[in-house]
Amino acid sequence: MIVFSVFLACTGNAPVLIGFSGELTGSNADLGVQGRNGAILAIESVNESGGINGRPIELIVQDDGGTPTGAKAADSALIEANVVAIVGHMTSGQSMAALPVIEKAGMLMLSPTTSTSLLTGIDDHFLRVQPAITAAAGKLARIARSQYRAERIVVIADQDNLAYSDAFRKAFVDTFEKTGGHLSENLFFSSSSHPDFDELMRPISPSNVNGLLIIASARDTAFIAQHLRNNGFSCPLFSSGWAQTNTLIQNGGKAVEGLILVADYDIDSRKPAFETFRLRYRERFGRPPTFAAAQSYEAMNLLAKALKQTGGNRSGLKEALLGINDFQGLLGNIKMDPYGDVIRTQFVVTVKNGNFQTLSAIET
Repeated sequence: MIVFSVFLACTGNAPVLIGFSGELTGSNADLGVQGRNGAILAIESVNESGGINGRPIELIVQDDGGTPTGAKAADSALIEANVVAIVGHMTSGQSMAALPVIEKAGMLMLSPTTSTSLLTGIDDHFLRVQPAITAAAGKLARIARSQYRAERIVVIADQDNLAYSDAFRKAFVDTFEKTGGHLSENLFFSSSSHPDFDELMRPISPSNVNGLLIIASARDTAFIAQHLRNNGFSCPLFSSGWAQTNTLIQNGGKAVEGLILVADYDIDSRKPAFETFRLRYRERFGRPPTFAAAQSYEAMNLLAKALKQTGGNRSGLKEALLGINDFQGLLGNIKMDPYGDVIRTQFVVTVKNGNFQTLSAIET
């Protein structure tokens, strides 16, 4: 357990303890590290402005290890530490695994990046600032059909985060087939088992597909793209927002040029709030922020706003959060429904000249 104490001018009041759960170690730790950093930056800003009614926020961090068992252990430790709420997890699989733990304890969890549709429309203690995955998957399928003329597509998905990858796959394929496309093959792999991607892709050939959808972390999406390009696949590549981190470009290189995804993050935004955040993040952590950092920053600020209404207390916190009708996020308003699901603008993003580039906004 790591405790982050952030300087605050107002002293003499007991701190408000907030937990953070995310994957901080291992091959796919980019989401967790960026999420933790975004939370820290938000807390520093809140504390500099007086904290929660004069009380400083103190962040207690747990590494969920990117596994269901780790997620349960991390949240159990945070509950034992008497946090008032948990910001996390960063993947749908870990959020699903931890749900029974937080429900039993009546602990509120606010996720920056969980988007599985399996948690949509449920009256529980899980809330989020990222929309359910189905909207983005459907929009990406329409783009694949209308703009890239994809008729036969292969889906390659990581089954270790099945709550996310299978929900995205089903929503994409449903729209793709309804608009006249054909699913050629579903290929599943386990990212924790050091997969042989050449063996995985043996059932398909460049001649029988004209589109490939990869639903995996940035690291694995990059490796799969490399294997595809090295084996003669030149057709368009599509991916989910899960892969929108710098790791994709660093590891994928030319193989991920032109890749298309639909996400909630506009790296090219010139909104004043986002530009200020981007500058402060780079100064604080020495690297540009990803969607995980931005949405964790938003989640922590939203939570702080609700805590000011409850006086920093856990009691009534869910009601306070749901009562915030419109929250001004970094890229626009975040509207939360009575079940803690949100609506926000989404963006069509590509990789061009070694950078993410926003092509257009999709208003919801």
